[in-house]
Amino acid sequence: MSNHTELVQLGEVSRRGLLRSIAMAVTAVAGGRMKLEAAQHVHQHAAAEKKKSGGYQPKLFNDHEFKTLGRLAEIIVPADERSGSARDAGAPEFIDLLCSQNDELATIFTGGLLWLDSEMQDRGGASFVAAPEADQIAMIEALVEGDRRRREIRESGETYEGNRIYTDFRNYGTEKPASLSAGIYFFDWLRRMTVDAFYTSEIGIKDLGYVGNGAVSTYEVPQEAIDYVLKHSPFGA
Repeated sequence: MSNHTELVQLGEVSRRGLLRSIAMAVTAVAGGRMKLEAAQHVHQHAAAEKKKSGGYQPKLFNDHEFKTLGRLAEIIVPADERSGSARDAGAPEFIDLLCSQNDELATIFTGGLLWLDSEMQDRGGASFVAAPEADQIAMIEALVEGDRRRREIRESGETYEGNRIYTDFRNYGTEKPASLSAGIYFFDWLRRMTVDAFYTSEIGIKDLGYVGNGAVSTYEVPQEAIDYVLKHSPFGA
């Protein structure tokens, strides 16, 4: 029996247990990288939820947060002549399921979305999803530029004082992070998980030109694919 068939035939309790194990592993592994087999289980779980309920109902995020995730996903990996966007590929559902099973991820994403809306309101008086597209693009470009500058400083050996990366959204609201540090930290997670969700989905695998085989459990999203998206997306690294 293939690994794919085994995943499909798992009982509900086993499926949820596996989902939680996968979610917990995301923050335990450097960079949050996922194997194709694990990622496809998340996609399968989302598909099962849609079939059961007639549509996907977010497990963690409220309607506004989930809508914001969808908008961010289609900006990070937009639709083109070859395929749909990361939103079309189910990235918001993918992220919601994983965050619902991992408190650390949940804190990063709910805190990050809260930060994003707060920053957008300071800049233009509207939440991210309600802001004009030009303002949305400008906000994301600022985060990408901040991350690029952070990487340059780190690689040069200089000290990154005064703009260190904010990593604890549990204190967000009582401790406002300096500069864009909270947003940079959140966007790094968001961008990586969105790309992983896209390239492990049916849409993304077709876009990549990958044909499944017996070694599926060892397959990872190719680094060149990630690099391509991050370079050619409006918000690449």
